[in-house]
Amino acid sequence: MLAFAPGTMAAGLPTTKETAITCGDVLDYVRLVNESNVVQTVTTMTSGDVEMGSIRLQPGEVMILWKRRQFHKMYASSAEVIGTGGMVRPSGLGTTN
Repeated sequence: MLAFAPGTMAAGLPTTKETAITCGDVLDYVRLVNESNVVQTVTTMTSGDVEMGSIRLQPGEVMILWKRRQFHKMYASSAEVIGTGGMVRPSGLGTTN
């Protein structure tokens, strides 16, 4: 299990390659939430605007994405995909002996 600590305000992702954002210039993780009732696509890009790949989010799905580099950018097929930059750490489910 992961604990997510927000480092930026939640914002709807832009919907074009030209307006892609980093969701936090100094943050490696992004919490993505699909608030729509249809499947949405989130595309990740390098800082040089080269597309690296994409993921599909089911309606209502929440995902924590590791950007690999702080300056990597992303955009979505709908502004109903909300992104929040932050930090992640492992979180235990119980006590360990």
